[in-house]
Amino acid sequence: MNDSTYDHEPKISTWKERVTRSGCTIRSMEPLETVHKKNGELLFGMFKTDIIDPHGKPLPPIVLIRGDACVVVPLITNQKTGEQRYVMVLQRRIGTGNLALEFPAGMLDRHVGDPRDVAARELHEETGLQVSPKDFFPLAKKPLFTSAGLQDEGIHYFGCLLTLPDPEYRRLEGRATGNPEEEEHINVTLKTYEEGVRETDSAQVRLAFVLFDSCRKKQV
Repeated sequence: MNDSTYDHEPKISTWKERVTRSGCTIRSMEPLETVHKKNGELLFGMFKTDIIDPHGKPLPPIVLIRGDACVVVPLITNQKTGEQRYVMVLQRRIGTGNLALEFPAGMLDRHVGDPRDVAARELHEETGLQVSPKDFFPLAKKPLFTSAGLQDEGIHYFGCLLTLPDPEYRRLEGRATGNPEEEEHINVTLKTYEEGVRETDSAQVRLAFVLFDSCRKKQV
């Protein structure tokens, strides 16, 4: 299979750019399995590759390409009471079968250059909160990788601060959201820092809490 077969896919071209920027050389890549969305876009793919590092040594031959994602850490304040909570979501995950406590998040897909816009869209879709992309602040200077030994997914972490009237604040707890056509069944919940850390089993969520706390301390 020619290396350029999937170059029209932003996920593939972004991965290739990162690998070559690191000084590695991609000599070939061959799809082993690909899964596409209903609109034809690549959802993810497993590829057999022939890549050498800057010193001529081969890299492991299998890569799972998913593309980048974004995670949003929203901290809201009740305008009437001053109470503060993190806006989180509950949804069942196929990897464990468990109900997972997470922050709003989503894949960038074709919008690889607009992580803030995707973050704003995902926050709205998963919680109903409308926040301008310009009101998000980055929690890390660059995307962070959790499993680079196999997959390419880099996660863009953002935070945002909102103050809501008491009725709107109260309506968030238990709100049902998500897109059933994409097997998304989500419930919104409000958590303190202590509750969130204690109740989640996600390394991604715990890292998000640490990044948010560090960023807030720098802003004070």
